[in-house]
Amino acid sequence: MMFGKALKIGIIAALGIGLQLISLGGVFAEPSSSTVTTASGGYSARFRVEGSVANPTTFTLSKLQALPPTSENVFFYTGQGPVSSKFTGVLLWDLLNSVGVKTDPSIKNDIINKWLVVTGSDGYTVTISAGELDPSFGGQQVLVAYAQDGKLLGADTGFARLIFPGDKAGARDAFWITSIKVH
Repeated sequence: MMFGKALKIGIIAALGIGLQLISLGGVFAEPSSSTVTTASGGYSARFRVEGSVANPTTFTLSKLQALPPTSENVFFYTGQGPVSSKFTGVLLWDLLNSVGVKTDPSIKNDIINKWLVVTGSDGYTVTISAGELDPSFGGQQVLVAYAQDGKLLGADTGFARLIFPGDKAGARDAFWITSIKVH
């Protein structure tokens, strides 16, 4: 009997804490650029582009904003319902060009042999073929977004988020980007 009452009190307390956390939704101070991300997820203030590139580079918000900006109005479905927003960021293709993807000039169209793995701090990964992005082939306008509807992204998605404007669902929209590796 005592155990049952203690369990009920514990559940009520946990629900109360959950409701308090929900009521705070969206009230976050943006973490500093020294924030460390972990494999368990959370805010990322930088990501690294590495692998088969000439100049492996760590990107912060200011480095992303130094590249040519692009804005896209997108609509897609998520587990929480439809999303319709204007995202601003950098074309992933432009970002790749800024670090120089290594290709073998003796192999015709070697860029289509390359692929990228984008990883979030929560371990979520998205794989993209470079040919999908190259304007000579697929030409998809994939964004590394840093703003949504005119506001910088925050703690709920990290400072940078992958956006696929043509996708019907947001499954390839990786949050909390920590790395982009070119293979």
